[in-house]
Parts: sequence; C-alpha cells; structure tokens
Amino acid sequence: MRISFSTATFYACSLGYSLRLARDVGFDGVELALGVGYQLRGPQPYLRAIRAVGTPVLSVHPPFLRLRVLGWPLAVTRRMTNLTTAAHLVDAPLCVSHVPSLSSKDSRRAVRFERAIALGYDSVPGNVTITLESTQYAGGSPHLLDDIATLADYAGEHNCGVTLDTCHVGANGEDLLAVYEVVRPLLKNVHLSDARHSGQHAQTHIMPGEGELPLRELLATMARDGYDGLITLELHPREVGFIGRKRNLERLRQAREFVQSAIGAEAASLSER
Repeated sequence: MRISFSTATFYACSLGYSLRLARDVGFDGVELALGVGYQLRGPQPYLRAIRAVGTPVLSVHPPFLRLRVLGWPLAVTRRMTNLTTAAHLVDAPLCVSHVPSLSSKDSRRAVRFERAIALGYDSVPGNVTITLESTQYAGGSPHLLDDIATLADYAGEHNCGVTLDTCHVGANGEDLLAVYEVVRPLLKNVHLSDARHSGQHAQTHIMPGEGELPLRELLATMARDGYDGLITLELHPREVGFIGRKRNLERLRQAREFVQSAIGAEAASLSER
C-alpha cells in the first residue's frame, strides 16, 4: 500500500506546502485537490512545485470551488476531461470523480455522465484510471449510485475503479467492513478518515482512531487481502490545526503511524503463521 494525504487539508496553502509536509513526514505522495490556482493559471505552477520538492502526486481530486468564472466548466463532460487531463499532466495514475444523483441508468443525466467517462478516457493516452467515489447520502433520499453494490457494478461496466470514502460510509450508518468486501475487486483508493455521530448528525473527516469506525480492522483486513493500492488520508483542516507547521507535522505523523501500525500488525501476524 502507498500512503498519501489530500492537499484539501491545506486548501488555503500552496501545493508546495503540502508537498514539503508529505516529504518531511515520509508519505509516499499526495492527492492533489485542484485549487483556484490551477483553475486560473493552469498546471505550470503545480509542475514547478512538484519538480522542486520531488514529492509525487498519486491521485487528483476535482476542485471544491467549481465556479465557471474560475475556469472550471459546469458541463460534466468538460469537467471530466479537465480532471483526467490534470492527472495526466502531473503523472498521477488515478483521478477521483464524484458521481451524480441518478434516478436510473437511462436518464438524461446518466447518459451525460456515461459520455463524460468515455471522453475523459479518450482525452488521455491510457495512463489514468478514473475512480468513482462512494457517496454520503445520510439525511437525504438515496439515488441509484448511492447503493454501494450498484456503484461497484457501474464502475466495472465503465472501466473505472472505486475510491472508498470511509467517513461517508460511517455517516450513512453502513457496515464499513461489509462495504469494503463489496468494492474490493475494484478498489484503487481509500479516502481514510473517521466519523462520529452526535444525535442525528455525523461529524466526518476526523483523525483515524478518534471516531467510531473500525479503521484498524479495515486496514488489517486490506493488508491480509494483499491490497496494493492507495490509502489517502482525507482530513478536515481542524484535525491538523488551521495554523502552525509544527502542529501540522505532528498530526500528519500521528495519522500516518496509525495506518502503518494497523498494516504492520497484520503483516507481523501473517509472518508468524
């Protein structure tokens, strides 16, 4: 397994800041959450930062601010081609796509999304895999791809992988280990964070081990299964400290050690058998 963290945790900072943190803590790379800078100025500043620091981008996530005035299109087909092109330009093997709310596979929105996936692949030379992220639907009416088995089938039908978001699963009240078993054949990336419930609401993107989810058990199971994909820590900025590099480093080390200890414990157990 390769361990990274999402630059969305430091969304207000430069890419170089996240790349240096990853290097100094010993992460394998980062998941690049495309920011306003990419939308306004294109990839060149990002490429310069990657070359300067030497930390690779292992996956790419679409912008959180997708305003057309910032250069990110509203049409799903153009958004997807922009996403796969960005991944190709920074040499990331994966990109993460959110899925639309679909009432059926035959709806107009479904046809547009299917075309977007095809165009996303056609726009790059075969070195990028689109992964579909599991959804958080708690509190709303589930749509077609909110069902994890349907999402996995859909991903397989369209040559995509799956990004499993653990806190989304927790917020939905689903069994994390059961969900993992469903998506395991197509799993390429895990957005790893914890969740806890307070009344009817779930607090998400918490530091692993500080919530309610069986993350150690999940990581041990993945190690036992020989998972060789990506683990991406996707943490809210509050979890690492809004300011202060020292605090950022401490919390990232804590999160990375959580993952490594869970994986290492399972590896040690297997070696003793």
